[in-house]
This record gives sequence, C-alpha cells and structure tokens, in this order.
Amino acid sequence: MKATTTKILSFSSIILSITLLFSNIFHHIYDNDSANNLFCISEACDKYSENVLKLMNNSVDPCDNFYQYACGTMIRDQNDSQIHFFTKDLQNGVNDQVRYILENGWDQRKKETNRKIVKSKSLAVEWAIRIYQQCLHRPKPDDVLQTFDKLWNSLPISPELSWPLESNNNSINMDWLDFYAHFSIVFGYEPLFKVGFSLGNDPTITIFFGSKNGTHDYHILYNLVMKNNTGKMSKEKYEKIVNEVIDFEDKITNFKKGKRTGQIFLKVFESASGLNWKSFFEITYNVGKSLKNGKNSTNFSGDELIWVGRVDGLVNSFKVIQNTPEHIVFNYFWLKAITYLLNEFQPKNQETCPNIFLSDQFPLSFAIARLYVDYSLKPGSKLKAIHMVNQLKQSAIESMKHNTLFDNEMRERIIEKLRNIIDIISLPEMFIVDEHLDEFYGLHGSISHLIRNNYCESYAKLLSYYKYLMFRLMKNDTIIEDIIYFSPLSLDAFYSHSTNRIVIKPTFLRFPLFDAELPFYVNYAKIGSIIGHEITHCLKKDDIKIDNGGEKWGRNKTLRNFEDSAQCFIEQYRNYSEHSYGLLGNISTLIEDIADNGGLSLAYMTYQDELKRILNLGKQPQLLPRLVDKKMTIEQIFFLSLAQNQCRSFTRNELKFLIQQDPHSPGESRVNLCLQNLDKFAESFNCSIGSPMNPKKRCFLW
Repeated sequence: MKATTTKILSFSSIILSITLLFSNIFHHIYDNDSANNLFCISEACDKYSENVLKLMNNSVDPCDNFYQYACGTMIRDQNDSQIHFFTKDLQNGVNDQVRYILENGWDQRKKETNRKIVKSKSLAVEWAIRIYQQCLHRPKPDDVLQTFDKLWNSLPISPELSWPLESNNNSINMDWLDFYAHFSIVFGYEPLFKVGFSLGNDPTITIFFGSKNGTHDYHILYNLVMKNNTGKMSKEKYEKIVNEVIDFEDKITNFKKGKRTGQIFLKVFESASGLNWKSFFEITYNVGKSLKNGKNSTNFSGDELIWVGRVDGLVNSFKVIQNTPEHIVFNYFWLKAITYLLNEFQPKNQETCPNIFLSDQFPLSFAIARLYVDYSLKPGSKLKAIHMVNQLKQSAIESMKHNTLFDNEMRERIIEKLRNIIDIISLPEMFIVDEHLDEFYGLHGSISHLIRNNYCESYAKLLSYYKYLMFRLMKNDTIIEDIIYFSPLSLDAFYSHSTNRIVIKPTFLRFPLFDAELPFYVNYAKIGSIIGHEITHCLKKDDIKIDNGGEKWGRNKTLRNFEDSAQCFIEQYRNYSEHSYGLLGNISTLIEDIADNGGLSLAYMTYQDELKRILNLGKQPQLLPRLVDKKMTIEQIFFLSLAQNQCRSFTRNELKFLIQQDPHSPGESRVNLCLQNLDKFAESFNCSIGSPMNPKKRCFLW
C-alpha cells in the first residue's frame, strides 16, 4: 500500500509540476508586456493607437452615445456607396497574404519550394503550392482540347469510337452509372449528380443534383472541336446531336424540384432507382485508393447509410436516362467535359486562381491554412490566445458560482459544462505538425504521381483523390471531431452545442482583432469579448429544462428567473431607437444579445484579474503613448477597443435588412446596450446616474 501511495504521490507531483510550468510560461508571456517597458512603442501599438484615434469623434459625449463617440468619425466620413466594416478588411488581408504565399512559395528557377517563405516541409503544403503555380500558367484552348482527348481516351470505353456519336449503333458496352464513376474521377467533375460527404455525428455519403451549366456553349464549340476531330462531321449533324443533348438535359433538369430528402440504406436506394450503386461506390473508392498506391480493394455491402437530396427527383431523372438512347447520354457526358475544361481551366481574370484556392471547398484548404499560420501569425500568438481562453473560462466559472438566478444544482451543472469546454484555437494540433498533416491527407514519400503536366489533369487528380480521402476519414471518428464544420480560412468563431467546443479560427488572430504585441487589456477587449461571447453560448434555455439524458436541470424558479432576465433584455433592445426599423415584436436577436452582454462581462472580469495579478507582482501594464497623451486610462481604452469591434455605418434600408436577417443586433445596440448594463463603464467615464449610458435599470444573466 505504501509503495502504491508513493507512486500516486510521485505522479501527482509530476502533474502539479507540469501545470505550474505551463502556468509560468503563460504568465511570462503576458509579463513581457508589463514592467520591462512602461510604454509600448512597437509598430503594432503605434498602428493600433492611430486607428483608435482615427475612428473616434471627440465632439460626442461618451455618456450620451458611446458608439458614436468610439466610431463617429468613421461613420461621419463614410461614403454610403462604400460601406466599411473591419471584418471585410480583415478577410481581404488574409486573402492577400495567402495569395502572396502561394504565388511566391515556389522557386521557379530552382523548381523547388521557396524556403524564405514556406517553413513547412509537408507534402500537402508542397502539393498546394505546385498546383497553384500550374493554375497561374493555364493552357490555351487548343492545349485544353489536347488534354481533353487524353483524359477522354483514358476512360474504359473503346478508343475506336468517333465522337460525338451519331447513333445507337456504336458499341459502348458499359453501364452509364459505372461510366459516370470513371468520368467524375478522370475529370474531377460531376454534372449530373454530385457525391459529397456529411461528416456529422453520423458520417454519411451524400448524393445530390449537380448544376446545369454550359448548354449555351455547345453550338459555338463546333469549329473548335471539329478542328481537332478526325471524324470531320458536318455542321448539320453536329447541330442535330447538340439539340438532342440539350433536350435530354432539359428533361433531367426538370426533376430538380423533388422534395423528399433524407437518409436511406444503399441497397434500398438501389432497389428504388434500379441501379447498381455498390459498383459505383466501389469504383469511386478503389480508383482513388490506387492514387495512394493502396493494394486492397474495398467492397460495399449495401447496408451503408447514404443521405440523398430530393430522392424522388433523382430517381425520376435516372429513369429518363435509362429510357434515353445510349448515344445521347454518352454525348451529353462528352459535351459536358469539353465545356467544363474550356470554361473552368481558362484564366478569366487575375482573381480566378485565388478564388478557387481560398474556397472552403478546396481539398487542400488545411494545407493552405498551415501556410498562412506559419507565415502570418506572430510568435506566441497561439499561446496567448490559449491562455486567454482558459482565463475567460475561469472567469465564467467564478461568475456562475455567484450567480443568484440559478439554484445550486443548476449552477453546478453549468460549471461542469464550462470546465469541459474544449477549445480549438487557430488550427487543430494535427495540422501544425508536418507528419500529422500529411497523414490526414494520406501522403507518404512523394507526390510526383499526383502532379500532372498541366493544371487540368492535376486538379482532376486532386479532386478524385480527395473523394477517396473522405471515404477514409468517415471511418475515423477522432479526426472527424477535429474538422467537422471547420473551414480554416473563413473569418469565424463559434461554439458548438453538440460537441461543447469553442473554435477560434486562425484568421481571428491578427490585427485589429488581436496582436501578440498589443497590451493584454486591448486583446481582452477585442478578441476576448468575442471568446467570452462564444463561452456564454454554452448556456441556453433548453439546458435549464433538460440535459442530454432528458432529466430536469433546473426547477421552476430557475426557469422563471431565466425568463425574467431574458424579458429584460427583450424590452431593453426592443425600445432602443436603432431597432425602430423592424425589430418591434421580434426577439430573434435575444440569444446573441445575451451572449454579447455575457462576453463583455467575462472580458472585463478577466482583464481586471490580469491587471491585479500584474500589480501584485509590483509591475505596471504597458501603456500606449499616443492614447495616454489624450488622457485616456487603460480602462477607457478597454471600452473603446471593445466598441470599435462594431464600427460600421448603415443606410436605413441596410439597417432594416440587417435587423430582419442577422441574428445579431446592429452595431450601435451591441455596443451601447451592453455597456449600459455594466456599471463599471459608467464609473470609468464618470457618467451621471440617469444619463443614457448610465440607466437606473440594468439587465444581466452572467
């Protein structure tokens, strides 16, 4: 027993030591912006101070309308035709940096990665850069047609056939659905229906209609196609074939209005459609696997669940296909492939490549996000953000301990939920390590077999490989939990109720929302209030009624207290003049309004705790010289920084649309009403009792 106790104590000591070590590391990060230099004179601090002053309107009394005081100059000088919102500038800044990295991340002379820009040695990162370089140097139309011939002839049909087919007398000897599986792999294109993946709680394959496009191009393709076609078909015959295809496409498109959608077993879908879907998916999976040099094939049993959009419409369109002469169906694929390559792989403008590679749907989006994080985030950014999240969660726990709205049982349940919140800051850890990033994409050794001679072929290989990858990921629950709903380069932060997770994207860890060089009170006001907002989303009315097991969480009194508090917010926001354009009778912003108020409270609490810790160490927080010159206290700077998150000007019509469509209140309400509910704000600006920003009645939940 004694030996066992000793081991336990030793293990506990190790854990305690590690905890203290990390605590000291995190505190050291923030200590660096305190006593060592009283004034922050970095470029980031100077730029931030300039931005604060540029937005302010000192002619407005902060106790009358703090939003106008904080943002008034920008609003006054704003051109209505060029509505400004900092998030748009933020997203544009991210896009510009990613574009720069992709364009300059390859050394054309040495034909290798440019190590001055690219730190990662990941194969996935190299793959993204090399395909982007191919995108910048797209082929001419004649070259595209040569590529088309090469790809088309690689399909498992007779190379002796002359295209387009004139009649049904040609022997194709292949089921159209199996052909479509090969077609979508070779061209990376799905005109008829698309196969996707839903990586939710129950990962499933999804099938839904493709998009109608390109029919108007069929006729004008004649001269271009015939120049490369050895069959030399007359224009009249070609026109006849094109008209048959257009008529066929119109028929199958008419069924896109089908309504029935949902999950269905693969074998049931086979029976309903009369098609061999097991064969289709086996081709799709196993051809993709061959790109990974895998040896073992995979069979589908029919017991797999798939999600089908507009089942009745799809089934009816399949019946049309089966009743259409075979040569028309295959001519449809032939024409679709040509128009797709000519439309998609010709540079339309200089934004074509960035738009493709910056899309959340781009298969290598995590590799591109890794490039962005390595190049753009300042040292210590992720550690500071993690520290902030942990401190904000602790503030939420402390706040809930003293919350009198809830009974003891309810408070304990909420506190437990807060303790168990999982946070994903910047990129999930698996994408920060080269080996793990490559493992995610299933890459080992070399990617030479995935890079073709031109962008058309390389992009098609990428899409078909990615489809195989999604099949593989559906069997890995751990990976799915980390990437579900995660679009790495979108400007977003959110809380997921289903997984009790907070996600802060890497795009948020940059100026003006966050900067590792800015004083802690600015960062807590800016991104801290956003993180606090997401933390408060973990509490919702349904939680008071039931938990995941269906048991009662709170008693009737707790529910009444919650509803009374919510009603206070409803009346406060409804009566605010900015909302008179359409919010009366509408409580659609309530959840976000409560989160805004909670986010402010938590950010303020945490900033105060950090300030006390620094002062207790005999140190002082760093000051911003240009703002100190304006006689601003750090507390006033905190409130200004928080308010300027929402700086934006609106026309009356835009405001009305925003109120009707956005679950968040307009910026002025988000700033003024939240600050009215925090008594410390009125103290900071010496607002008299009864003034607009220091009302006698306040609402609170956190």
